[in-house]
Amino acid sequence: MIEHIAKYKTQIVSDYQGNPLIEALPNIWSGDEVIDTLSHNEGHHDGERQLDARYRMHCVQRLFHYFQPLEQHSDIEQRFSRCIRQGYLHRNPLLPEYTKSLIQGRDVIASKKDYTYLSAFRPTAAGFTIIGLSGVGKTSAVSNILNLYPQVIVHSRYKNNPLVLKQIVWLKLDCPHDGSVKGLCMDFFEAIDRAIGTDYFETYGKKTATIDILMVRMAQAARLYCLGVLVIDEIQHLSRIKGGGSEKMLNFFVTLVNTIGVPVVLIGTNRAMTVLQSEFRQARRGSGQGDLIWNRMKNDAAWEIFVSSMWENQWTNQIVPLTDELKNVLYDESQGIVDIAVKLYAMVQIRAIALGKEKFAPDDFHAAVLEKLGLVKPMLDALRSGDVKKINMYSDIAPFSVDDYFTAYSAVLDKNQDIPKRREISSLSEKSMLKLLELGVEPEKAKQLAGKVIAADTRIKTVAEAVRNAYQLYLSAPAINAVNEYQSNDLRNAADYEEMKKIGAIETKVW
Repeated sequence: MIEHIAKYKTQIVSDYQGNPLIEALPNIWSGDEVIDTLSHNEGHHDGERQLDARYRMHCVQRLFHYFQPLEQHSDIEQRFSRCIRQGYLHRNPLLPEYTKSLIQGRDVIASKKDYTYLSAFRPTAAGFTIIGLSGVGKTSAVSNILNLYPQVIVHSRYKNNPLVLKQIVWLKLDCPHDGSVKGLCMDFFEAIDRAIGTDYFETYGKKTATIDILMVRMAQAARLYCLGVLVIDEIQHLSRIKGGGSEKMLNFFVTLVNTIGVPVVLIGTNRAMTVLQSEFRQARRGSGQGDLIWNRMKNDAAWEIFVSSMWENQWTNQIVPLTDELKNVLYDESQGIVDIAVKLYAMVQIRAIALGKEKFAPDDFHAAVLEKLGLVKPMLDALRSGDVKKINMYSDIAPFSVDDYFTAYSAVLDKNQDIPKRREISSLSEKSMLKLLELGVEPEKAKQLAGKVIAADTRIKTVAEAVRNAYQLYLSAPAINAVNEYQSNDLRNAADYEEMKKIGAIETKVW
């Protein structure tokens, strides 16, 4: 729970002036500012290619945090920027209508009437819908964009007048798997509790509470905390409701917009389209900022930007440059679905590192698909064919996890690791190398010095000893001469030296 103290900004747009809910929001950004802020690409760090395979297998996980914003992300941020601000226009807490609406909501709750008796604000904004295949990046894009805005803003004084208020700028929920209205209400209360530390879920989570009562309390909470926008993901789950339940929930979304002024943004896969189109009023409201149909990426300039940036995240010993063939193969196997493309790129690296190949080629992408993507392959084949009838057979692309793929190749890596004696020596060398990197020693020099010191002195058993001696060598120039100090304890004089060479516990190449 992170609360931001309100800092009011001068507004250029006259409609927004004098409204503390709007003045406390971040500035209105340009498209370039949004893209720069959203970009997240750590890439590989110097020296990581020299790490042992098991460490690099963990580095590959960094790929799953990769996020490359494109034009549609700027478009979505601007939609949120407009609908949040427009939604606050007639919900100014300084106006008497705000207090009147809270009193009216309290009276409806006391009389145990349903949410249809609520009335107050004239709606000034509607939400929008985002529909697209699973895996194209809808959820991650919206989550990253929402995080550009503080979720909770605490007001205490506005222009020397007291204003005690906690403003919830956004809430994001997942539509329950069973599409239940009551489940959504409870998720709403739980989200508010997480945001501001209330106890709505515990108070209203009783089985005796009816859906009508929960909806009224949900609406009242949205008023009390000046909710800016409500985002509901996985809206396609509404298709599972029988007996008119989906219509009731959609009508409630309309009520949130019409009587409370809270914009509602719905996100779903293609299967949600039939649900939304079945209710005309919701379809109209969902088009307030313009519906967004999020298609898979095309193999064009945007794909080039996406793949080129992602390619920086590479941990095989041998650098694999991005070629047109690799770019096109990745597109063909993923069909422009971002989630699959990122995971495939991770999978070929995991496979190459675990098998000791340390590089990958187009055929490795084909192999990864055969190994892991059996369930989604028919859907990808349908997209690849371009046949509308075949594509319509699959309303969604099923998401998949690479965790079991990682586990399987971790086992392969373990089998490829030699006996424990070599593993122990290797571990000491690698840990020493990492410490030397932290001290500013160049990657190649760190690996070289750590190996020399450990091979030259059998008495070194700890990382601290190895690093201390190696760093002394580094500081003494030329370092190669300093290693002669250790010749009296040279490992090559040990009785079992030849046996240790056979089992691979000793690096025999010339340093």
